[in-house]
Amino acid sequence: MSKNAKVPDDQDVKYVEDSPISNGTMNTEDAEFLREWESSGKGKKVVRKQSRLDPNLQMQIDYRLVPVMGILYLLAHIDRGNIGNAKIEGMDKDLGLVGNQYNIASTIFFVPYIIFEIPSNIVLKKVRPSIWLSILIISWGIVMTCMGVVQNYNGMVACRIFLGLCEAGFFPGAVFIVTSWYPRHQVQERLAIFYTASAFSGALSGLLAYGISAMNGLRGLAGWRWIFLIEGAITVAAGLAMPFLIVDTPEQANWLTDEEKRFIDLRLRLSGVRTSTQEGDKFSWKLLFWTMLDWKILLGILLGWANSVPNTAFKFSMPQIIKELGFVTTKAQLLTIPPYFCGGVAAWVSGRMADRFTWRMPFIVGPLIILVTAMGILFGLSSDIASHRAPMYFGIVLAQIGIYPLLPGISAWIGNNLAPSWKRSIGLAWLLAAGNFGSLIGGSVFLDSEAPRYPTGYGTALGIASMALICAVVLETLLWWKNKSRALLPESQIREEYTQEQLDSMGDKSPLYKYTL
Repeated sequence: MSKNAKVPDDQDVKYVEDSPISNGTMNTEDAEFLREWESSGKGKKVVRKQSRLDPNLQMQIDYRLVPVMGILYLLAHIDRGNIGNAKIEGMDKDLGLVGNQYNIASTIFFVPYIIFEIPSNIVLKKVRPSIWLSILIISWGIVMTCMGVVQNYNGMVACRIFLGLCEAGFFPGAVFIVTSWYPRHQVQERLAIFYTASAFSGALSGLLAYGISAMNGLRGLAGWRWIFLIEGAITVAAGLAMPFLIVDTPEQANWLTDEEKRFIDLRLRLSGVRTSTQEGDKFSWKLLFWTMLDWKILLGILLGWANSVPNTAFKFSMPQIIKELGFVTTKAQLLTIPPYFCGGVAAWVSGRMADRFTWRMPFIVGPLIILVTAMGILFGLSSDIASHRAPMYFGIVLAQIGIYPLLPGISAWIGNNLAPSWKRSIGLAWLLAAGNFGSLIGGSVFLDSEAPRYPTGYGTALGIASMALICAVVLETLLWWKNKSRALLPESQIREEYTQEQLDSMGDKSPLYKYTL
């Protein structure tokens, strides 16, 4: 092992906030590089500002990574959720759907989606992300266009299954890529920015459906068929461009200088995103098994249900719910826009504040409280909709404000506390896959037979959000207790007992690893 030297004073330590190895050691040459980076003026803004990075370099990374992921996530959510818009344009009647067949067609998407998230992230670690994600995008775009020509219930179910299979790997892959570029306390705002695309997808989907449905009868096709055909074609076109736009790793970015690549690598190592030796950072079935049983991820899964249950329910049912409030079809499409817009803004503000204060828990608990309040309003007033149309619509808007900050917050919080990179890749995929079990519930609880009151839907979402509040407090308490226990052990004693390779191989179980609260 090469000779190590401490990062000098607190100036170098502050390159990465609250580093899990804040008093750790690094190669003498690397420590000198950081000194020179600062003394040359490149890092002066790094030391004392929240960005911890030369603003010009930070903007380069942000502009090349986040917008691309945001656009793709926008397309993914439009394509999975536009079945709700197609329904109120007459899809269910044209296909002869009866009983709960629409609910089955909606939720069957999540069965392959859940199953293939982990395998997809394993492939992502072995194949260039730009190539793998492009294959997935083109595939689900093709499936989406096929939904525009189905003739019966069986055809729609088959397409929804293949759509779930193709979309499964995108979001966990995108989250892994983002968490691989940024120190731990810069992740949530970036996740929130591209996750707001999910909220805006609801708004844009309603707007697109409103416009495309005007093509009803063109070339003998119903308006709902044009929704699938046009939106699927847009996705295929985007997928063809992605190999040239998706940034794989800092080392493969030809727009970064060698010095910038080295600096990014060092700050990721200091923040615990990367290890110094790569020891233990490889796939094994044992790693897969123990990652799936990690207590942090299991609590995160329960938190994730508070997002996936109401989010999925509203994604597939909001146009119908708003129509049940007494609005005509065209107005119902347009009235889905404000709730999603407010949800997107809430996700971005929450992510920005969480990174600014370097504290995840309050910005998950706060939205959960808002969500519980919203579901209480909807559940309580649904018995007399005619007298409470305005409060009910306000409750729908409030629910989106509570829902959309949750997933970026939960993904950042759990992802921040998983190391090394293979564990983070598998752990994030498992978190999102198991979290999507809630989507199976959410797509099934707003029953047409219970319209317009939907007591099962509102009541289920209210109960799960309340459970998630408790889980958030438990997770915060356990992480705080773990940090406090580890702080009692002198670092010098730990380094006498373990080599750097051994500490790296422990990942987040290392006694020097500091959990993000």
